[in-house]
Amino acid sequence: MPTPAPSCRKALNDATARWPTRNRLSDGIMGDAAHRARPSDHNDGNAFDLTHDPSDGPDCNVLSQLVINDPRVTYVIWTGRIFKRRLPAAGWQTYRGPNPHNHHMHVSIRADARNDLADWPWSNGSALPEPVRPVVNGNAPAYPGVVLRQQSQGQHVRLVQQRLRDLGFNLGVDGDYGPATFREVSAFQRRKGLQVDGKVGPTTWAALFAN
Repeated sequence: MPTPAPSCRKALNDATARWPTRNRLSDGIMGDAAHRARPSDHNDGNAFDLTHDPSDGPDCNVLSQLVINDPRVTYVIWTGRIFKRRLPAAGWQTYRGPNPHNHHMHVSIRADARNDLADWPWSNGSALPEPVRPVVNGNAPAYPGVVLRQQSQGQHVRLVQQRLRDLGFNLGVDGDYGPATFREVSAFQRRKGLQVDGKVGPTTWAALFAN
């Protein structure tokens, strides 16, 4: 009979050790009846769901970007998107499964990594990036004073990426202004009737963060 992978148990236990009061409502490893009715890594105990709880615990907007780099991981699903480690150049893609995973992050691992008890990105108090929340109480962030373009990196790029995600664009938040960010910025500019150059200058910045 399949059992929970020790690596998956460690992922959830380490999250609880770091955030003892976190919400665990959507946590899980083994598949329920719905999972058992279809192919799922949960049925073999080779996947875990981690509840999104940015107020008192894990912020899956942050953790989903970190865990995709773990060599045990095969794919991650979060907020209607999937990242497959075997297709890194494709980045985050639209996930069309029955559950968009808006309340928890799904992480599948390799079968041969079941007993790998290496630390997860959130284990043992490891430093985590601050979550990006670009608009707080209606206050938009100030324009950084430089045009953001391909090869730009850093917090301002993360702000743009998170804002585009909040507006419904399909984009990861990694602080790296690559081809995917260029594409989604261009799509936003077309939507708003702006000059389409894929760059975030003062006009595009103002349109992005308009209330």
